[in-house]
Amino acid sequence: MGKTCINDDAAKMDELIAGRKYDEISTFIELLVCRTYDNSELRAYNHYIVGNGYAVLADRLNSPWDEKTGLQVNFFKKAQYEPGFSALDDDVKSRVYTNLASALYGQGRYLEAVVEYDRAIATFNNPMAFFCKGQALMEFSRGLYDEGHCMYFQKEAYPILKYVYECKDDLFDEGHLAVVNAAQHLQGFVRHFDDNFSEICESFPHLSTLEGFVGRSQKERLYKQWCLENRLFINDLNDISNEPVVAQDVMGLPSVTYSINPLIGVSESLWLSGGFSEIKHQYAHARFTFFEAIESKYAKREVSHYASNDLFLTNSLDYCLYRRDIEQIKICFRLLYSCFDKLAVLLFKYLEPNSAARVYFSNVWYVREKDVKDRFLESENPFLLALYWLSREINDNEAEGHDHWMDPNAGKLADIRNKIEHGGFRVVIDDLYTITKSFELEREDKNRAEILDRIEENRRLLKSGVPKAEQKAIKLKIAADLELIEGKENLRGYPLVITDKELREQTLRLMKKVRYAIIYTSLAIHYEEEKRDKSGISIPYEIPIY
Repeated sequence: MGKTCINDDAAKMDELIAGRKYDEISTFIELLVCRTYDNSELRAYNHYIVGNGYAVLADRLNSPWDEKTGLQVNFFKKAQYEPGFSALDDDVKSRVYTNLASALYGQGRYLEAVVEYDRAIATFNNPMAFFCKGQALMEFSRGLYDEGHCMYFQKEAYPILKYVYECKDDLFDEGHLAVVNAAQHLQGFVRHFDDNFSEICESFPHLSTLEGFVGRSQKERLYKQWCLENRLFINDLNDISNEPVVAQDVMGLPSVTYSINPLIGVSESLWLSGGFSEIKHQYAHARFTFFEAIESKYAKREVSHYASNDLFLTNSLDYCLYRRDIEQIKICFRLLYSCFDKLAVLLFKYLEPNSAARVYFSNVWYVREKDVKDRFLESENPFLLALYWLSREINDNEAEGHDHWMDPNAGKLADIRNKIEHGGFRVVIDDLYTITKSFELEREDKNRAEILDRIEENRRLLKSGVPKAEQKAIKLKIAADLELIEGKENLRGYPLVITDKELREQTLRLMKKVRYAIIYTSLAIHYEEEKRDKSGISIPYEIPIY
């Protein structure tokens, strides 16, 4: 398949989408997913087209919990993971980012959507990304229980939406303009801020003017700055600002209401917030462990450590790294995965305290098999929805089929976790391994082809009617060659070999997912608390902090 084919596919999908021909779109998608392209750039474009089709099909689904609504995210992410994605036109890349962001927005994952909208804007200055980013910021602000944080998100949205509505006739075509004009609540918000801007700015000055603690030592200052730049503080303001004042893990749980029970002491009554604090601390420890590893002298140059001296390790000839910083990153990876398990238990005990079922992050949502519980299907809590779809990107259950996970990278994360814990796991130097592995693979492919040809030739000899005296020798040769193939297959996947660069990238990616999960959990519990019946004998409990 070539470029002409992909362009024809894109034009046909656009035509079907414009006509809202849902059945034809579904049939066309079945054809597109079977397309094979040797060119990675064309594969990326193909995934983008399929994602657009699934996005339109999601419009007519009854529930955002429906399995099929996640498929658009799956294919937009597949497009981004393709090496050839970087070769696409900036306009196309921007549309992939924008469409992925809109899909995440529909899943309640507003913070993740904002990241993708920012990428779209930086890539091609996409006007629809501007509008949607402002909308996502506004929607997220509605779920915050801190009034100050809420206002700062609205202040972030205001200039974006003001620009959109002042220049809308120049920015949008007729179809997109109708969408922008239909958002009356956003236009009302802009007018409100126009009328009260001075008062709002006086009450909520720019974050850069507020005092923040940057750290006592140079190392602490570097650590805080790294966390700010990578949006790693458990503080929603870090998603819109890198100012020192937001360099705090301030998000906890809101005040909760509990029924009076003389058998439960004060300490026990704080189980929810205490559990949340444990998760926060574990995440923060993993975060610092990772930073310490990537900034340590061991990561920057070859330095021996007395704990590893005199081990007399095997040189496996693949540039394997046995270093202190690598072991620290492995520890960090384990801790981060553990956070998901703890969040699952916390949620389950909060939502269904009478159940004794064993849960983990990917199954807390189901009553059996893959039937989502009615309490979730009937819920309007956007942050429970966000957690559900985030769980579909964290493979923590080896029994699940590959198609269950809506992030193509989920399998890789799970493989790293399982091999660190239970199997062979080898970290190698990225630059050197990348160069030599290509030559080794070429040699292996050549040898494999020669062996398979030899097997085929010997099988033809057997069928040609050679004397019985020679048949035994030929069969032995075939068996020996098959044993070579089997020997290679027996080592497949053992050990898992990963470069130091990829291990760092995957760990940072996992860390960001844990952070989102922690924030969404806090906001989901706040949403549930707001709905609680306050008429019974219960008291609100302010959470003590230190």
